[in-house]
Amino acid sequence: MLNYFKAFTIFFIWVLIALTSHFYISNKILNTCNSNTSESPVLHKNKLFSLIDSNNSIIHNFSEGFTINNKNNNVSSILKIPYLTDSIQHILTNDYSKELIITGKYLKTEITPKLNTNIGFQRAELVKKELIKQHIDTYKIKTSSKISDFLYDKEGIYTDGIDMKFNTLQKHSLDSLELTIANRTLYIEFKNDSLISNKELVNYSLLLKQYLKNYTNKKVLITGHTDNLGYYENNLIIGLNRANKVKEYFINNDINTAKFKTLSKGESEPIAEKLTEKGRAKNRRIEITIN
Repeated sequence: MLNYFKAFTIFFIWVLIALTSHFYISNKILNTCNSNTSESPVLHKNKLFSLIDSNNSIIHNFSEGFTINNKNNNVSSILKIPYLTDSIQHILTNDYSKELIITGKYLKTEITPKLNTNIGFQRAELVKKELIKQHIDTYKIKTSSKISDFLYDKEGIYTDGIDMKFNTLQKHSLDSLELTIANRTLYIEFKNDSLISNKELVNYSLLLKQYLKNYTNKKVLITGHTDNLGYYENNLIIGLNRANKVKEYFINNDINTAKFKTLSKGESEPIAEKLTEKGRAKNRRIEITIN
């Protein structure tokens, strides 16, 4: 019985030592045993990168952001953030009233008085150039900068150096854009009486579709113009055929057929020299007028 008591006493002492050691190591050194988890410090992780709309609501979250460093104005590639470019392209393509604001962050200590632009603006411009290479229109992207309070890590890296926010165009800018939609000259190639689509036509078709959704009572006049080669009467027919091909293209892109009227002016209204190939190429055009 005495041996049992001694064994139990030794075991109890070892348990006390173990619990005391665990408490000391956890609470005093690692500080992980605080029952109030809301006050517990957490290891630094890459902050989620978010696309923000004009109401400061989150459109999309991404698992990583743009990396900057304290040695130069370099920014990590937008292509390293999966689907970000596609998300931006989708929003700007489907709503011409939106523009993207790219803001580059920088510290007070990174201000260089001799430079006309600060390093934050330079960082934003680098991202803008990448987006333009990905075929996003330059007029839909604005850049800015802001002084922020952040810390570079031991390697001089910070992982949230760029903010992106969509903004609604100011009225005068929106009015100017819609004016270019309502009065547009398109240069399109035709081969063997078939329309050859190009980037200009694709982009304009998307704009036109949105415009007509916003202004349901508007009608579209498509006028075909030709050069002066061949007979006058034949050129009238060619101009009308080309206008109808453009109309077909718009209809095939889900624009209501009732919106369109076609017309031909043939060679009768040149806008450039008729005797040179360069001038004749300018005269071969499609004019869009919306009323």
